[in-house]
Amino acid sequence: MLAALGVLEVVISPGSAQIALECGLALSGFAAIAVWAHRNRTALDQQDWCECAGAKVTMRVIPSRRSEPVRVEHADEHTLVEETLEEVAR
Repeated sequence: MLAALGVLEVVISPGSAQIALECGLALSGFAAIAVWAHRNRTALDQQDWCECAGAKVTMRVIPSRRSEPVRVEHADEHTLVEETLEEVAR
């Protein structure tokens, strides 16, 4: 962003176009910083963690209630669909 602002100072003659481009570059730079911080908020949060953080952090795991699909070897598709539907009905 700073390099682009410097190029604008050298290339474009002073006037309203230069001011508009500089404001646009500055605003887009701040927007880029905000997007970067939003996407990296987890990494920024973990930056201050100590080595013992893994032992102290509690994570809740919620198991899924979905059952695994029925796997039948040497069966045609019709049999597999019927057995899966029967299991879903239970």
